[in-house]
Amino acid sequence: MIGNMALCNVGHAESNENQFKLVLKNAFIERNFDNENLKDPGSWSQGISGFYQSKYIPTVLTIADKPIELGLDASLQYAVRLSGDRHIDDTILPFNKNTQTQDRNFFKYGGTFKAKYDTTELKIGELWLDLPITSVDGSRQLLSSYWGGQIKSKVNDKLALELGRVTQVSPRYEEGFHEFSVTTNGVRNYSDALNYVDLKYDVTPNVKAEYYYGDLEDLYDKHYLGLEYSWKNDYLKSQTRLKYFRSQDSGDAKAGEIDNHNIGLLEKVSVGNQTLGLGYQQIFGDTGYPLPDGFLPELYFINWNTTGFFKKDEKSVHLLYGYNFKDYVPGLNTLVKYVYGTGFKDAQGRDNHESETNFILSYEAQNPKLKGLAFQWLYINYDVEHGNSFQENRVLTTYTKKF
Repeated sequence: MIGNMALCNVGHAESNENQFKLVLKNAFIERNFDNENLKDPGSWSQGISGFYQSKYIPTVLTIADKPIELGLDASLQYAVRLSGDRHIDDTILPFNKNTQTQDRNFFKYGGTFKAKYDTTELKIGELWLDLPITSVDGSRQLLSSYWGGQIKSKVNDKLALELGRVTQVSPRYEEGFHEFSVTTNGVRNYSDALNYVDLKYDVTPNVKAEYYYGDLEDLYDKHYLGLEYSWKNDYLKSQTRLKYFRSQDSGDAKAGEIDNHNIGLLEKVSVGNQTLGLGYQQIFGDTGYPLPDGFLPELYFINWNTTGFFKKDEKSVHLLYGYNFKDYVPGLNTLVKYVYGTGFKDAQGRDNHESETNFILSYEAQNPKLKGLAFQWLYINYDVEHGNSFQENRVLTTYTKKF
């Protein structure tokens, strides 16, 4: 995902010790539309977040001489807007549509009860999910998260099982947790929960497969099947990803008709410090690809972009080139990505096409005294024949300290 630093990862880490992570994040994000009649959204904000993960504590309850272990996790996220109020929703900080004002302060918190037995883990409360429909978005200021229950189990050395019921979502720009919803023709339709199952299977050491099924109650179902093949020698390494998505409404058409397929193929080859990628994605079916409200990114796409490239009948080609400057400036990386999409129509039924170019410059400080300090600049140039073209800059400065 563009602009998503690895430092934002708050997933569970196996440890015999309590862990606390402090994250300071300064985010300057601004979008400039070519259309002078549109207001340019954006803001400058400072965030401070704490993430606590407790170690598992064995209890006196045992099954087959193995103890049931318990623990608690917690998160606290806060951000303050440093820039003036532009009176426009930038989807970064909370915005009041009635008063047309953007909040100055932004606050999120959550907690998770967890239990573990052997290789099976149960979590109830705030969840950090990396799956279709549900992903953690770290590309703006504070992180999105979810509320519900989850079970993860390592069935054997090759098969991993995850299932859950997620009842609410806390989007990246809203406080608290809210019901899932999908807006169609200006009408917001709600869902009581997302029920899902995810299976990951290591076919061979080089081939991995994944199947996912998610039911967003009363709205739509989603199937996902993915295959990944990796290969490397002393000189190069390659990664091939094939992904297929199938989305369909649940039958009562509460959110309108949803019926589409999405297939994507991405090939990446790395030689030395250079990485080259070529991908293709196609949407086909009766409708475009559905996304829940809250600007939840679909990071399972072969190449998620600012503008998505998932419109009805859209075909898109992805090109990317990355270079690691470790031999010259350790910690410095660059990535250039270009996507061209065609074959779709605009709201007036006209043939349309779009393109997006991204340039990403990232640096992580290597000096031990500055460990945890990272910078990232993302420049986006989006051009569309019929629509609103824009340029966008994101400058993220992050400091992470683990205790």
